[in-house]
Amino acid sequence: MMMDKLPYPVLTDVLEVISTASKSVDGKLVRQKALHAFFHSISSEGGIFFLPDRSGQLTSIILKNLEKAYCKYYKDYYYQFDPLQLTHGLGPKKRLTYLEKVISYDSFQPSEYYNDFLKPQKIHHKLIVNLVAEKQLYGRIVLTRPRKSRRFTEKEIRTAKTVSPYLAHALAHNDLKRKVRLKGSILDHIEEQSSIGMILLDESLNIIYKNPKAGEICGRFSETGAGFTDTDPISCRFLADCGKIKADLKKCPAGGITIPRHSVVNGPNQTRFSLLSKALDQDFSCEGSQLFMVSIQEQSPAKIDPQFLMDTFHLSSREIEVVDLLFLGLKNTQIAGKLFVSEVTIKKHLQNIYDKVGVNNRTTLINRVLTG
Repeated sequence: MMMDKLPYPVLTDVLEVISTASKSVDGKLVRQKALHAFFHSISSEGGIFFLPDRSGQLTSIILKNLEKAYCKYYKDYYYQFDPLQLTHGLGPKKRLTYLEKVISYDSFQPSEYYNDFLKPQKIHHKLIVNLVAEKQLYGRIVLTRPRKSRRFTEKEIRTAKTVSPYLAHALAHNDLKRKVRLKGSILDHIEEQSSIGMILLDESLNIIYKNPKAGEICGRFSETGAGFTDTDPISCRFLADCGKIKADLKKCPAGGITIPRHSVVNGPNQTRFSLLSKALDQDFSCEGSQLFMVSIQEQSPAKIDPQFLMDTFHLSSREIEVVDLLFLGLKNTQIAGKLFVSEVTIKKHLQNIYDKVGVNNRTTLINRVLTG
């Protein structure tokens, strides 16, 4: 079935989705119209639009004629019993299916998932359509009917197969349009700050953009040079700070502002990095969702004050030399080579320094001599 062979009302709905996707940057509106187009094309009593997040999982949901509690119940508990695994199964290559083709109702109906979840929602028959464009999944639409209704027919399935590519490409076009707008509004500014690491996060605290400097800074914390791991100190710090700002925003009245958060992270070789995390103004929002920006800047290296070490901790000139080289990140053997003494001598100097300063390791020593 070609698009021009579709019934007039269906064709009108599809063209409206395409037109809206071309004119508007409101992605939620386009998705709602896409769900309406399917709902109008194929008679159904309920509809669900699963939306992918940046990891590819279908976590957000738009509903039509179904209880809002569906979303919470499914996410919190019932997803684990779903034989279709709607939030992650059925990869992009499998574009369309319906429940009767996947499972046997004789074995399915006695299940907890069917009786305690689907049946109260009046969900029995399901038609599942993946919206795929250029091998990327832009969403999954599920049309539902109660048990008393007929199953989805082959004709309805052919209609869904005809409509879905047009709607998928409309969503892809709208997604690109929104990214272009986003780049035009704030990413140009980020690129200009070449000496500062800049990171942009979405409302779920997923990184949606980082400039080269941010990648280079975070790469210093990894032996492989790959930044933004789950454990590198900078990522952990700014994600925690943005999480606190996000929590503060929920407590603010409409139009309220939150205070940016400033943190300092110690890096390798005695480097230190200043992080500033803040919520962007609503003028920079995307589809009404909150965005967060993090700036990362290397601080000027701290310096050892020899007079302070002498007056406060009564270190000798040689001990101050050892502390100075230690501060540069040198190992005992390297310090010994610089001072033309044995490594045993350096260890003796270090023990004397530890005793005078009142510490028992290098890290604590450095922090103590810098902070007093």
